[in-house]
Amino acid sequence: MPDKLRQKLIEIDWYPRIQSLESKQGSRVGEKESSTFSNDHLVYLDYDDLFFRLEKFRRERTWYNLNIAKSAIRPLLEDGTWYRLVTPSGKMTLDSFSNVHLWQEMAAELLQKYIEEFYNYCKAAFIEPRLELRELESDDGNLPQEDEYQLIVYADQQALINDIKALTHEIAARKSGILQAGDLKGCLFANHIYEPVLHASKGSKIQIAPVPLNESEFQFLDDLRQYIERERKNLEDQGIELFLLRNESRGRGIGFFEAGNFYPDFLLWQIRGSKQYLSFIEPHGLQHEGPCHKKIEFHKVIKDIQNRLSADGVVLNSFIVTPTRFGKLNWGKTIDELEDMHVLFMEDRRDFYVQNIIAKMVY
Repeated sequence: MPDKLRQKLIEIDWYPRIQSLESKQGSRVGEKESSTFSNDHLVYLDYDDLFFRLEKFRRERTWYNLNIAKSAIRPLLEDGTWYRLVTPSGKMTLDSFSNVHLWQEMAAELLQKYIEEFYNYCKAAFIEPRLELRELESDDGNLPQEDEYQLIVYADQQALINDIKALTHEIAARKSGILQAGDLKGCLFANHIYEPVLHASKGSKIQIAPVPLNESEFQFLDDLRQYIERERKNLEDQGIELFLLRNESRGRGIGFFEAGNFYPDFLLWQIRGSKQYLSFIEPHGLQHEGPCHKKIEFHKVIKDIQNRLSADGVVLNSFIVTPTRFGKLNWGKTIDELEDMHVLFMEDRRDFYVQNIIAKMVY
């Protein structure tokens, strides 16, 4: 195992998941405990199951140049120097056979995370010397090459067809802001590098290509739009320009293998004179995550990338903006501490979370 993989422990936090499940059953969970697998745990694991799960995981990632040996699984789990398991107290004890299924699931998740870390470590060794900063060009994969959206519905859905026609007319009339027709929304927002941006309500029978924004992505877009309209004069007086771009997914967008093939939803530029402050923004629910999640810790990783690029005129940052209420998280941290980790709350701090992002982007 490369020493670099031991420098930062892989932690899987099952406390929120177990707490959510048992609270629905009316049970209370114990305090958080941190542990590793002992030999007493490992004798109960099904290594054939773990091996086949890892093979499936490898194929799904199309990592055909990675070989997995079943004989290496148990020795890897015996080495507790590279990982930590977080569970409620009592879940790692040997007095209940019902815990065995939990151990199996945690082992599978842990091994997948290790494989991902190992693969990304090897990939980084190849890519890091070749990183470069370049200008966004018109043929970039994040910019639609098509001149129009395709909205697809069944021919008998006349109400939806009427909604599409109504929204089309409003867009053609260049009405500003959020436009809505039924469960279809569009946003004419000049600070987004292309417009309009579309959103269909969850469960809608309208299919949109290129892919539309989901609920939290569209809310962030609208919150940013309202902030810019509200602060337009102040921004102009300070010589600040803001530009947003929706990031595409794998194969076309900007991704970071350092954060587990993370493709943030948005790129946000803040231009001050000759200096660019570029931030990667990810609207993301956090009820089933923990503070050590790669998307959260990416706010530190992005600074390493910035240092490697050595571009004096560019400052990089990363933010998670979450629709999850702070009160639903049990992370042992205050809301201000999470904001210092670049986790901002779209509901709890609705009136000023965008302002906080703009302020934090310059550091």
